[in-house]
Amino acid sequence: MMPAVVPITEMQRNGAKLAERAIETKEPIYLTKHGKSSLVLIDAEEFDRRMSYREAIVNREQERYAGIMRGHDEVLQGKVVPLDEALDELRDRWDS
Repeated sequence: MMPAVVPITEMQRNGAKLAERAIETKEPIYLTKHGKSSLVLIDAEEFDRRMSYREAIVNREQERYAGIMRGHDEVLQGKVVPLDEALDELRDRWDS
């Protein structure tokens, strides 16, 4: 579905109708000024849902990055175990 794009003057003339449409469809309506995007009209609940989804993604990515950086720091500090040693340790654990 293509997003709705209307001139900002339409909002001035039929604001209530556009607001009702945004609430019913849960889709954003892009308002243009001189042919360029200027504002977006979106249902508040839908906006909150999208923002919480975005926030969850950002938090997950930040946690992954922090984990990678911890691992990087450990390598720099020499806190590493050779692969064959690590594999032997795992085999010992799982074979018991």
